[in-house]
Amino acid sequence: MTDEPAIFFLANDRVLENSLRLLASIKFHGFSNKIYYIPFNDEINLTEKAFSSYGGECYDADLEYIDGLARRIFDADPPANPYPYCLGKVRKLSFLTYPGQAIYLDADCVVTSKPELFNEIFNLSVPGIGYLNTSPDGVYEDVPEAAELRGRSTYLTSGMMAKSAGTIHISDIGRLFDEANTARYQAVRRRSGYVDQPLWNFLVDVGFIPASDLLADGRASRVTSVVTDLTLAADGSVSVGNLPVLLLHMAGPALKKTSRYRFLLDGMLAAGLRHLANERETDFAAISQSIFARQ
Repeated sequence: MTDEPAIFFLANDRVLENSLRLLASIKFHGFSNKIYYIPFNDEINLTEKAFSSYGGECYDADLEYIDGLARRIFDADPPANPYPYCLGKVRKLSFLTYPGQAIYLDADCVVTSKPELFNEIFNLSVPGIGYLNTSPDGVYEDVPEAAELRGRSTYLTSGMMAKSAGTIHISDIGRLFDEANTARYQAVRRRSGYVDQPLWNFLVDVGFIPASDLLADGRASRVTSVVTDLTLAADGSVSVGNLPVLLLHMAGPALKKTSRYRFLLDGMLAAGLRHLANERETDFAAISQSIFARQ
């Protein structure tokens, strides 16, 4: 096992375009980290081909148990439509079982940092998980039952996390969500389509997993979306206010239409497709056809 933390995505063919951009950005910046994808569902035929061309592997530890746990938690009060399709988001819990340091990134990101800084910041020297930035709107409802949790919550974002080297057993999470804690969670979790972010925050805020702010020392910017003062350097790195930006998230249709956003996203997509064309011509034809059919 290398010293670099493994990088995990949650992916399927529906988000293949996003996955290809992220894979291309990781390759562009020279990462040597091991790459894994967790299947969102069974629709992974093209996803498997794309990741394989980059040396990535499927990681499916405890998925059957996680699916059962998700149904047990949410069947009585589904989080969003379509249900149960959205329960695939809970599968990112699988990365906690990895026997080593690991990073989880939602597929709709592009890396904008050199691996040395990226790996250093995502490195955890204490047991638990680390979070990159905060998103207070997607965690708990403002109800009396949530007052205690809201008062001490870190409001961590579940799309950009790291885990320490220790393995966390999914069966322990299953035991946590007994009848009483499941009822407590359902009383406080944010609705409006949120699935995994309230769940991860609940795990932290009830004391099941310790969490730390990876950017507390100010070595990198908390910006993870395109802003007006974003600076793109010739080597592909990005900074805001003289601080390096580790990655950018594909947030919101308005941002996606900005010229600097399109420059990054279209450039990484082109790089990913070129890589496939050079490595596996047949797979390139199938993947490019699928991507452009969605345009």
